[in-house]
Amino acid sequence: MTAKTDKKVILIGAGYISDIHAAAIRSLDGIRLCAVVDPNLSAAQALAERHHIPLYFSTVEQALAETEFTAAHVLTPPNLHYALASQLLRHGKHVLVEKPLAETEEECEALISLAQQHGVTLAVNQNFIFHPVMERARQHLANNDIGPVKSVSLRYEMPLRQLTAGQFSHWMFRQPVNLLLEQAVHPLSQLMSLFGRPTAQSMANKMLGKLSQIQQLSHGQPFIQRLDAIGELDIPLHFAFAMGQDFPVWEMQITGEDGCLRLDFVRQQAIVQSRSRFLPALDTAVTACAQAGSLLSQGLRQFTNYALTTAGLKASQDPFLLSMKTSIGQFYQAIATGQPLLHDGAFGRDLVALCHHLASQSQGADRLTATQPPVHHTAKPDGYQPFDVLVIGGTGFIGRHVVTQLLAKHYSVGVMARNIQALAAFYHQPAVQLIQGDVCDPAALDAAVQRATYVINLAHGGASGDWEAIKHAMVDSARFIAQACQTHQITRLVHLGSIASLYLGSDRTMIHSDTPPDPAADQRAHYARAKAMADHLLLHESKGQDLVVLRPGIVVGEGGPVNHTGVGFFNNNQYFIGWNLGHNPLPFVLAGDVASATVSALTAPGIAGKSLNLVGDVRPSAREYVAMISKGLGRPYRYVPQFTFWLYLQELGKWTIKRLSGRNTTLPALRDLRSRALNARFDTSVEKRLLNWQPVSDWDCFYQRAILVHRAPPATMPAAQAPRNEKPVPLAVQADKVASE
Repeated sequence: MTAKTDKKVILIGAGYISDIHAAAIRSLDGIRLCAVVDPNLSAAQALAERHHIPLYFSTVEQALAETEFTAAHVLTPPNLHYALASQLLRHGKHVLVEKPLAETEEECEALISLAQQHGVTLAVNQNFIFHPVMERARQHLANNDIGPVKSVSLRYEMPLRQLTAGQFSHWMFRQPVNLLLEQAVHPLSQLMSLFGRPTAQSMANKMLGKLSQIQQLSHGQPFIQRLDAIGELDIPLHFAFAMGQDFPVWEMQITGEDGCLRLDFVRQQAIVQSRSRFLPALDTAVTACAQAGSLLSQGLRQFTNYALTTAGLKASQDPFLLSMKTSIGQFYQAIATGQPLLHDGAFGRDLVALCHHLASQSQGADRLTATQPPVHHTAKPDGYQPFDVLVIGGTGFIGRHVVTQLLAKHYSVGVMARNIQALAAFYHQPAVQLIQGDVCDPAALDAAVQRATYVINLAHGGASGDWEAIKHAMVDSARFIAQACQTHQITRLVHLGSIASLYLGSDRTMIHSDTPPDPAADQRAHYARAKAMADHLLLHESKGQDLVVLRPGIVVGEGGPVNHTGVGFFNNNQYFIGWNLGHNPLPFVLAGDVASATVSALTAPGIAGKSLNLVGDVRPSAREYVAMISKGLGRPYRYVPQFTFWLYLQELGKWTIKRLSGRNTTLPALRDLRSRALNARFDTSVEKRLLNWQPVSDWDCFYQRAILVHRAPPATMPAAQAPRNEKPVPLAVQADKVASE
């Protein structure tokens, strides 16, 4: 799109989606980003600097008062959409709102009315209606390739990262309908864009749904894991929706009188199945060959686009990015020309209404009564009651185990975390006090530490990004915590690091408690380098302070990941791409054993200033471990062995291509890859003696606590059939059965 004068645009919200919006806007002619708004001013500033945006503010009021702009993108959590959008519309601004348009149909209707009153454009960013596969579908339908359409079936069964990670403070988990407003709107918007919008009457008379596999999340809220619906838009439809699935399926089948059109949004494929001119005996072979040729052609085109994009010879063809550009581009075209928008406010309203109908009127809706976790009342209303142990980062995987064992030992506990919303009822008991704070905020740390006798640091600082960001999150936070502990004369600081700080690349090396961090840490990846720096800081720059550094190995157990990166790079939710051939024993340790060692370290004598490695006595190889989880969980996991040097050559090739395309990327280090293979052996006799620690040594017990604890219940089960309590497989798991492709 081109325009005579630039339209000035602001972004409200500096979360992850804002980068995509900023990139899409910058690709459009005649549109200029002029400001970012976010209550977290540092986040607003960072986004502004990344995209060369001149201004940033903490409130919309400031932006309205201090800069001129034509349009705004509302990119905040959905519970803020209505208030922000209505404020902007009243000031005569065009508004594009991230999905959903608002939380209720009534709020959507009010926004539409405001936009009409002030003569401005209101749209909702349902970008997947512009997915490249949808564009191909429209072309096939326009060409009558399958004749008159008779019905449509859509399956949307996808993973949900926040569910897997237990991030239940996300807006989508606050009430059951929110999941539909956050996720189901993607496929439902595609149906509506092709086959019409539902009316209140059609939903009441022609839309039937069934909710099943309803879960109670740890914080007491019900969760719609599966929804099946049948009904009518312009044509009959069937909709299958499920979240938390490991294998992604996002497929639409449109059936016509003369063929069917199959759309696969995950694999970016559109296949027409129709008749040939041949007799039935030959027709099957001819049509199969035609479909195979179409699949091959589309697959090769995708690979070619990927290769050209990686080499910097072609703009990104990522379907999500392309759909975002189209959605945003059409919004600004509508502003310029006044043409109707497919994803206008009314479209967003009808989507919200449909989601509420499916959540409230489907069979099983009576099981969606929301419950709140118990409210914890402290003895002091101001919340500054002292406690025995402050656990920083205590809401994570290891933190849950540590807090459990502290409570069993009758310690009173303070749990500090960035986000303390929607936590399990476990954290809302009298002996636990919750403290919201960031480990990179010295003032927040100081306020929390001064209330404790002991401090346990489990936090990693949310490390991601470039080296400076990771260093700040992991090294600076360790320094801030140590300084606060020293200031307030904490009895002991127990810092949990990682064996990643050590060099573990040689099978001739025996690791002891006195093994120092990797002396060549600058040749390691950012995570390992930061861990080594934090260890060195605490052990050598905090003299006179009572602290101990614990370095857990590959931590497994209830609440943790099965696909640990210590085993290999987990690809496509099935394949462990090994760091080596996978024969060497790996330094596994159960989370419960890490917790018991951590609690012991609070009071164990003679360990101040030491670093202790927490590695269990059950140490399967990568091949053995993958075979164990494959059998125990009934999943076709595969270990893919490879020589470490060959892996290095692959990484070097990727680096070369990126550098030739002009991208600034870090040179891969062979030393880091060798260390990831974990060839070194561990002697933990000193740790056991000093901590009076005995980790699990029985293989059957390890199998139960590390693997079988993750086994999901079957989707359906006959009433008379009880869950099997399978006996653990012994050590003699035949690792040679693991595929070695």
